[in-house]
Amino acid sequence: VNPLLEAFGNAQTVMNDNSSRFGKYIQLRFQENTVQGAKLSEYLLEKSRVVQQDTGERNFHIFYYMFAGLSSEQKGMYGLLDPSFYRYISGRFGTQEVAEHWKHKYQEVCNALDMVGFQEQEQVDMQAILAGVLSLGNVTFEPEESNGSVKVSEASQGWLKAAAVSHKKCSCCRVPAVCRPLVSCSCSLCADARDSIAKMAYGRVFGWIVCKINELLAENVDPEVELREIGILDIFGFENFAVNRFEQLCINLANEQLQHFFNHHIFQLEQAAYKEEGLPWETITFNNNEPILNLLLAKPLGLLSLLDEQSAFPQATDKTFVDKLNSSFKGNLHFQPARGRVLGFSIIHYAGKVQYAARGFLEKNRDTLPANVRGLFINSVTPLLIPLHMHREPRPTLARVKCGHEARVKLLWGEKSHSLMVLMERMYSANPHFVRCIKPNSQKEPGVLDNQVVLLQLRYNGLLETIRIRRDGFSWRPSFEEFAER
Repeated sequence: VNPLLEAFGNAQTVMNDNSSRFGKYIQLRFQENTVQGAKLSEYLLEKSRVVQQDTGERNFHIFYYMFAGLSSEQKGMYGLLDPSFYRYISGRFGTQEVAEHWKHKYQEVCNALDMVGFQEQEQVDMQAILAGVLSLGNVTFEPEESNGSVKVSEASQGWLKAAAVSHKKCSCCRVPAVCRPLVSCSCSLCADARDSIAKMAYGRVFGWIVCKINELLAENVDPEVELREIGILDIFGFENFAVNRFEQLCINLANEQLQHFFNHHIFQLEQAAYKEEGLPWETITFNNNEPILNLLLAKPLGLLSLLDEQSAFPQATDKTFVDKLNSSFKGNLHFQPARGRVLGFSIIHYAGKVQYAARGFLEKNRDTLPANVRGLFINSVTPLLIPLHMHREPRPTLARVKCGHEARVKLLWGEKSHSLMVLMERMYSANPHFVRCIKPNSQKEPGVLDNQVVLLQLRYNGLLETIRIRRDGFSWRPSFEEFAER
């Protein structure tokens, strides 16, 4: 199933051509030392990548695989044109050699879908949804002079029709209803709603794939029998790009929490064990990142609580959010206001200083979703769209804005924070082992070891202190029985 998860969950970034843009937790279940089954959980999928990518980055792999792997006839069936036409596909499509590689990868995805047990119609529907998402991204809006409302622009009517055909006349053919109000409404609000629909559709498809995989991997044993379990967490590392946005803040917060977990097990519990056994021990100092977590997570005045507060006010802007941060965290050693007229701020993370561009923070956190969209999906004649949208997410409605029809504003950070909390509860209940991935250079070159790049990572991961604590103490701890037998 790995080709399937990578195709839908990985993408090219400036640091890594095959970067995981979600957290993957695999539970392997054992009975009498034999694997009986497994379960996958996914966390923090970077859905914003569906609608926007920075220079040198790409959308999720699956879109490129489809363009390279589908026949001309299949592309016609899904209404797909040349990839250069699509706003959601950034950068050059690639050389002939790259296209051949993607074609091979597309075949791997198809094989994986067959192996997992996806029915042919489900595979067709899934690709129709992805094609519809791309076409939807090209829909633009313009003011309607007669009554001050907003309509789909004349130039993008064809894209709207393509999205509708891709979804077999489903919800997308009624997207204009989102913004055809009797009250005034802006084109930007409609564009936000369009992008939210695209992100939601992609996120639901990804979640559905994971559920289908879990059906395949489920153990076939007596439910009364308790199974032993090994969990493997594979998650993105700390990120610091030329431009860092809301997504990087979420990723870096997850890494702050994992670093705190690492510190807890390697330093606090380790040193407590020596103290408990009365062994002579000189306490090793380490970089405790608890103050950074308090800055980000404290309630009601942590950075993310303030983000949620500002997101709930329709009049709030990214500037009012930054102003609030500057006044709230004046003098905090881990927060720095941006200089000059830059709309942003810096956080001094455990791994170093990261400057965040605040533009788009409120919009991304609001994730504005038209309330009538769920009903449109449920009434669709594309069978796959119905189960994807039958269940509401258990999130409170924090604010409502008017755009003709009601639009539900769920705060995205609340969703991500719940996801992270569940993950950390799992981690703290386990007996952990850590594998740290170190990048040898910043150019993605094979066979090149940049000593300074490596040393910097060893320092900010706390690995130099870890080596010290292992070297100075008793790193191998057999049971008394093992020791006596040896």
